[in-house]
Amino acid sequence: MAIVKSEERKLVEDVASLTPGQVNQLQDYEHELYRKAARNSAYLVKEIHYNTLAREWSCKWSEEDQKMSLTECQRVLEQVAVPGLRKVQGMLSVQRVVCGDCKEFKVICKLGLDAFEDWSSRNFYPEEDVIQSWHSVEGVSKIEIRTYTLEPVFGPGR
Repeated sequence: MAIVKSEERKLVEDVASLTPGQVNQLQDYEHELYRKAARNSAYLVKEIHYNTLAREWSCKWSEEDQKMSLTECQRVLEQVAVPGLRKVQGMLSVQRVVCGDCKEFKVICKLGLDAFEDWSSRNFYPEEDVIQSWHSVEGVSKIEIRTYTLEPVFGPGR
C-alpha cells in the first residue's frame, strides 16, 4: 500500500477578509485540528481518503474447558500486548473485539500514517510475542494478521 501525501487545503481563501476575532477563532480551530489529526493522508482512489492505518491480530478461540482459550487470549492482551503497545510512539488507540458467535478475538491497533510506518520498521513490536503466546494456548486456532485503513465516517470515532 503506497502512502501518498495529500495537498493541504485552506479553510479560508482570504484571511485578510476576516475580523480579528474571526482570525483568532480560525487559529484556535486550526490548532485544535492539527493537534488531533494525523499529519499525512493518502488515497486508495480519488474518492477513498484515509489518514490512519490499523494492524489487526486475530484468532479463533474455543468453548472447551469453560472458554479457557478466550480467558488466555485476554491474559495475553493484558500482560504481553498492552505493556509493549504503550511504548509505541503515535499509537492512537488499541481496541479489543470479541465475537461470541464466530468465536473470534481481535486486537486492533490504530496509528497515523507516519507512526504506522515507524512501527512497521520495528516489526510491529510486540506482535511476534503476542502471536507466539497465542500459538501456545490450547484451543486457539486460525491466527491471522491484517493491515487496513481506518477513516471515521461520522461521530467522534477518532
